[in-house]
Parts: sequence; structure tokens; C-alpha cells
Amino acid sequence: MRNVAILGATGSIGESTLKVLRQHRDKFRVVALAAHSNWQAMLPIIAEFAPQYVAMHDENAAEALRTALTRFSKVKVSGGAKAVTACATFAEAEIIVAGIAGFAGLPSTWAAVANERTVLLANKEALVASGNLLLSLAEKTGATILPIDSEHNAVYQCANGMSCDRTKVRAITLTASGGPFRTRALDTFASITPDEACAHPTWDMGRKISVDSATLMNKGLEVIEAALLFRRSADDIHVLIHPTSSVHALVELVDGSVIAHIGPSDMQVPIAHALAQCLGEDVRLPLDVERFSFSRVGRLEFFDVDPLRYPALNLSYAALRSGQGACLALNAANEVAVAAFLRGELSFDRIVALVEATLSKANTRPPSTLEEVFERDREVRALSQQLLTENALLVGRGAE
Repeated sequence: MRNVAILGATGSIGESTLKVLRQHRDKFRVVALAAHSNWQAMLPIIAEFAPQYVAMHDENAAEALRTALTRFSKVKVSGGAKAVTACATFAEAEIIVAGIAGFAGLPSTWAAVANERTVLLANKEALVASGNLLLSLAEKTGATILPIDSEHNAVYQCANGMSCDRTKVRAITLTASGGPFRTRALDTFASITPDEACAHPTWDMGRKISVDSATLMNKGLEVIEAALLFRRSADDIHVLIHPTSSVHALVELVDGSVIAHIGPSDMQVPIAHALAQCLGEDVRLPLDVERFSFSRVGRLEFFDVDPLRYPALNLSYAALRSGQGACLALNAANEVAVAAFLRGELSFDRIVALVEATLSKANTRPPSTLEEVFERDREVRALSQQLLTENALLVGRGAE
């Protein structure tokens, strides 16, 4: 029996993880949970899985949850950012599912790695921002990082591990659905609404990552993540548009052959694979998911990425080639830009423009400590907000 803590338990990654764990109660036990503020959604999860510790980032949500859980006297509920970090280092937890979205997931992910846990990493922003600082920490402590992003987990499976041996593997290709605007006229992008941008054609995700998928910034962040995880250069990692999301990644071997990972668009699949690795080599966990049907899919189509439609991808490659400081700035500026779009303060076609403008002015010197990562992130966010406020050309309602 392996003990699991889920960070972001009420989000899409948390929900998928719980679906897997329901099917394998004899192998895994939930001992700790963390979420931001949705304490109502936590109630049935706690009733079903009976964790020992629950953390809510929002203090008021923690208090409301305590009041509602009077009959669960053995469940300890804590509130605040430190409580979430404590969930990542809970004494009983061996496996930490890092599913908190965005840069906000870095403190808890860092804490889990620092405490030599096995981390199932869905939070690409934490790795993009901290880069080799996080990976070096894992090497120092002996922590294991296993990717549960569908694309990176697919690479892991096709390459037979994280080493991605250069004597065997020539290149990696990540696939992207192209989002909801793959064929939409470019001259209509300024009028795209948040609800339209969040209507992903194949995956059920949170609003921020859905917008990132629509701009292809999500794939850009995944390129950076792949370069870090598999120790490959930007030139070794490619992206193709694949509308059905049936092929999650392709690994080209040095003899010219290509291995593709094909399966249903269901996050249970990569999560189950990573959990199985915690049980031993060559273990597979049976899943009650819709079986993949080649005849229903019909055609597996691939297209090159149009740089005019998806400028975020080239910007991400440029940041990767520039270095860790630029990657950190890319992520911070993008979070500000996407949040502004979702609030109605920035038009869709200006999201990447704001990120690019921020990168041109930001300090992109590589950070040398975790504290410097946080300080640089704050500086970049302030710069992005300043540019958003001052430059009317970046603001949707001020654009001509």
C-alpha cells in the first residue's frame, strides 16, 4: 500500500487522480489533500477517502471546511500557503501528485522534492520557472520526478525512461490539438471571448491552461519542460498540430524509426502509468477508460505549426535558447496576460504581444536560488502589469 498526497485535489488533475485511485484501493491510500478555496468540493472527497490531513490555501475556506467537518474529528484541516506546503511534506505521504496550476504550485513542489518524495509532476510552470534548480535539488535529495503531462509521460514511455539516451534517441515530437481556433480567420482573433477560448476541442481542463492551449503557449511551456526533463536541446524537440489528440508524442530513434504513443484523451492514462512506476518496473494498472478506436478516429493527421496563428511557440523556443531567466519571465508574463484576458482587460490577439513586450524589457539573468526565482517572478509580473496599464495598444478595448 502506497500513501498518496494530492495537491490541487479539486482541479482537473486531482479529479483524474481520484478516478484512478478509486479503481486501485488495494494499492494506494489517500493520506493528504490540498486545494485552493473550493471547500464544498472537498467534502465528498474527504468522506470517501478519509485523509488524515487537508490543506486549503484560502484561510476562510479552511475555516468553513472545519465547521462542516465536525463529524470527521480525525481529519486535521489547516489554512494558508504554508499549510499547502505542509501537505507536500506530510510525514505519511510517499507519492505527491503536483497538480496545482501555475507558478503557485512551485513552493509545494519544491518542498516535496526537498523532502525526497516521489513527485508526479503535472505543474509544468513550476519546472519552467525554477528549471535546473529544481532538478538539481532532486538529484541532491534523491527525489524522483515522474511526468504526468500526457505528452511528457508519452515520451517517457516511448523512450523507456527519463534518460532519453542520445545513443538511441534522435528527437522528440510533442503534439498539439491546435485548440479551438485552428481554422478560425485570423482577422477575428481580437473578438475571441474567454468562454470561446476555454472550449478546448479534446481535453477538459481549467480556464488558464485552456487559454494557453488556444494560443499554443501551453505547448511552448511543454517544449521547455521536455528540454529540462529529458536533457535535450531546443533543436531536438519539435511540435506538430494533431487535431484529434490521439498521438500524444513521438520519439525518433537514431536508426530513423519512430515510436508513437497513441491512446484516449484521458488524463487517467498518464497518471496511472506514473503511479504504476511507484509500484515497480513493468507494472501496468488496468483502467476503466474508453478504449481507443482507430476506426472511429479514422485518420491521423499532422500539420506544421503556423507561426502567424501561434506566435507563442516561437517565443517559447526563443526563451529556451536564451536561458532559464527568460523561461521564468515567459511564464510570469504569460500568467499576467492570460489573467487579464480572462478578466476582459486584454484581447486574445494581444496576449502574446504583452508577453513579448515584457520579455524585451525584463531582467533575464538566470536565477541562482529559489528566493531569486520568487523575486524575479514578482519583478516580471509588476513589469507586465505596468505595460498592460500604460500601453493602450495592448489593451483590447483600447485597440484601434
